[in-house]
Amino acid sequence: MIGIGIDTGGTFTDAVVYDMEKQQILCSGKTLTTKAHLEDCIAAVLDLLDPEYVEQAEMLALSTTLATNACLEDKGSRARVLMIGMNPECMPNLREVYGAYGFRDLDELVFMEGKPENLFEEPLEPDWELLEQKAPEWFGQCGAVGVLQAFPRANGGRFEKKAKEILREKLQIPVTTACEMSDEVDVLRRGAGTLLNTRLIPLTAEFFQAVKHVMRERNMHVPVALMRSDGSLMSESLAREYPVETLLSGPAASLVGGSVLAGEGDAVIVDMGGTTTDVAMVRGRMPLTASGGIKIGPWKTTINGVFVDTFLLGGDSAVRFAKGRLYLDGRRVIPLSFLAERFPQITEKLEKLGRGKRTHTRMLHEFYVLQRDGEDRSGYTEEEEKLCAALREGPLLLEELAEAVEGDIYTLKTERLEAEGVLMRSGLTPTDMMILKGDFPGHAGEAARAALRFAARNTGLQAEEIPDRVYELVEKKLYCNLVRILLGLEHPGQGRVLEQENMDAFIALCYEKARNPEKVSWMRVPFTVEFPIVGVGAPVHIFLPPVAELLGTRAVIRENAPVANALGAVASRIVTRMRVRVKVEYKGAEFQGYSVYRGTERLMFQDYQEAVACASRLARELVLDKARRQGASEDPEIQLKIHEIGGADSGLPMLFESIVEATASSPFHL
Repeated sequence: MIGIGIDTGGTFTDAVVYDMEKQQILCSGKTLTTKAHLEDCIAAVLDLLDPEYVEQAEMLALSTTLATNACLEDKGSRARVLMIGMNPECMPNLREVYGAYGFRDLDELVFMEGKPENLFEEPLEPDWELLEQKAPEWFGQCGAVGVLQAFPRANGGRFEKKAKEILREKLQIPVTTACEMSDEVDVLRRGAGTLLNTRLIPLTAEFFQAVKHVMRERNMHVPVALMRSDGSLMSESLAREYPVETLLSGPAASLVGGSVLAGEGDAVIVDMGGTTTDVAMVRGRMPLTASGGIKIGPWKTTINGVFVDTFLLGGDSAVRFAKGRLYLDGRRVIPLSFLAERFPQITEKLEKLGRGKRTHTRMLHEFYVLQRDGEDRSGYTEEEEKLCAALREGPLLLEELAEAVEGDIYTLKTERLEAEGVLMRSGLTPTDMMILKGDFPGHAGEAARAALRFAARNTGLQAEEIPDRVYELVEKKLYCNLVRILLGLEHPGQGRVLEQENMDAFIALCYEKARNPEKVSWMRVPFTVEFPIVGVGAPVHIFLPPVAELLGTRAVIRENAPVANALGAVASRIVTRMRVRVKVEYKGAEFQGYSVYRGTERLMFQDYQEAVACASRLARELVLDKARRQGASEDPEIQLKIHEIGGADSGLPMLFESIVEATASSPFHL
């Protein structure tokens, strides 16, 4: 079977055509991501593929940063969550606590009374007639609604499911119930995940609409799947219902793609892009997952995802100087070599700057570039309007821009325009150094070479020395972060210590000692990594091998490493997990039996093994149903695990409950 994988990253959109039976990439393509209109880059990258293979494709798998960016940028559709059984009078006192989970405003929450049966001596049924009456008033402006009840395990989430029926009938909009997403106890974490999911539903619907539009234009009629945060695929229908499960879609795709390319059972995956570097792990050919649910931006959720650590280092990181020393800034800038291809006039300006004798504390060699124009900028200052107007004719150096708006280089207010993506700077980057050293062919480096002369005067270096120095800076930052991440995994309880400034200095010292083993010293403090390091992304073939050597391991970089994310999307499998609990019931100190919920129906057993057998059957049925909705084959492979909480094996005097977890796995089904 032939499939197409597409990854829309922050800088590039990649695509591959993949023969799943032969496990072979047939062709690939790469284009710049158009963040404002993703359908444009998806269409462009599809058109780079061999049309004969595209016609033969039987599925399309996607990975995207849509949900990730929405969280980080605090974007999303208007949504609210119905909270059943929570006391609203306590909420003002918990405002800071709620904010720590991602809630922006308590107006996002609507409260109803309710006490579930099987827990309270005097249970209280929610006022369903009131909900029917008030639903348009409470949720009429929402694109989607979430429902959460306190103590859902007491009645199988019956309140949530009843509220969902009423709201869907009255409002005709998507409704998410917390109990269908997770059985997490932490009500705030469940609430945050539910609210976030409802905010993402309309955005995800728009994304799929754009993808389907591109497919129709190319007469493609194949099923579509989306990469989940745990490294598995989900069907379009399920992704529309639970888009929050795609929060780490991009990093998960790079992990799977890197693992498939390398063919390694245990590995460290390093994905270096234009802005950031992502580090993930594979153990026994399975991705290492994060504990405690995904935390991204201000949100704490119950969603399981791959372990990934992200830090600011990429091919487009700004190379700057301060106090006579070069350093790598976390800011992403446009490489000067790329800008010169679009605006050749900048090279002459940089050559004039390079021929001079001035030194300066400011980055006089950096240009400001207008990225977006013609938008509604109500509320912008007069100076911000002037800045945009001055850049409409083309990029300007810092001093040129200050003169154009009748200001000075020290007081220009560009921060908001840069933060909103209206303006972007262009400067020296590791990509420019790669071009100058011949490691990135196909681009001219005259503009970057001219800027080096100005940087050299401000650092006391020779211009020809700077590319090698920048390579060293990238390698050092990559080494130090890999050691930090792996130490954190090796000693998880020491997280705060490992982040301290002294620890950073110690790791940097270890880098210097590893890099200069011949230097006489009292002791050796190298770190050694036991597994190979697999490189993903365009710059890794330059920077990863020397770092792997310093860490005593080998770098694995395959031919198709630059499009590994797209490969990860199409080469992944359907993996579904469902849990059913066997709870020990007491009334006071008197044993009542073992309870198992089948939907909202509570089944009681006196024999533990009978209860576990029932839970196992239910778990199989549930995971099979969800796996098929997720896109699995009719007969997926199912595994069962039983985890007992309490009891003799745990050292506790009594058993509290047992969790039966069913896992279904299969290729994506057409």
